[in-house]
Amino acid sequence: MSMSKLDGVKKYITNYKKGEVIYSKDDSQENFYILNKGKINLKLGEEDVILVSLEKGDFFGEESLNENQNAVYTAEAVEASDVIKIPYPSLKDMMQKNTDIALKILKKQSEKNLKVVANLMKINRAMQEVVPKKGTEEKAAQDDVTSEKVDPNVQAYLIIQRSNRIVQLTKTQTFLGRRDYTTGFIPDVDLTKEDEEKYISRKHARIEYKNEKFYVLEEAGAVNGTFLNGVKLATDVEHELKNEDEITLCHLNIVFKI
Repeated sequence: MSMSKLDGVKKYITNYKKGEVIYSKDDSQENFYILNKGKINLKLGEEDVILVSLEKGDFFGEESLNENQNAVYTAEAVEASDVIKIPYPSLKDMMQKNTDIALKILKKQSEKNLKVVANLMKINRAMQEVVPKKGTEEKAAQDDVTSEKVDPNVQAYLIIQRSNRIVQLTKTQTFLGRRDYTTGFIPDVDLTKEDEEKYISRKHARIEYKNEKFYVLEEAGAVNGTFLNGVKLATDVEHELKNEDEITLCHLNIVFKI
């Protein structure tokens, strides 16, 4: 939407701080929202699964277009954001007076829905890989015993930039992710404390050592992206690691050193 068209709705601008929830799933939805500045994530209720990330110019809160429709998602500000919050009666009046606004909303909603569907499909695949609760800790201990160790002469590390924590890579297969308190799963590199926003998947990525080289792979079911030096990785595809390479799990940067 052009700045000239926004002039009439700027009186509806509301400021949200980083981490502030704009509305939660099942809240009464009586307003339509336009993101004017910042970044907003739409999530599945109180869960940490991000369905789509919105940027300047994106719309949300389309549930307000239907009478007595509660919010389908939870909307949370990832950073300080300016949001144009338009009551439904005012939006209806604007759309009747300017059809370009209605067409713009339809186009943006179509783009957003396609992204949501794609992420839901990934989430569905991840749900097929539920870790059995019984015996999880015993299996983890067994895996640690049977997993081959990297030659002690090979000195490779990960530096987690948010906390400056240094983790030495000692196994031929190392999982990176967040602890699952329900199943008891604990990844080799537990990023729970560094990932306060809970965007990283439980088993997000793994680093393998073979033929005297290290490789990084994104795990099946990782929904928020894995990047190597800024390039998004395909799931379960090996990428060789070089000294000073930067691995990014969603938003968390990790430097590989050897």
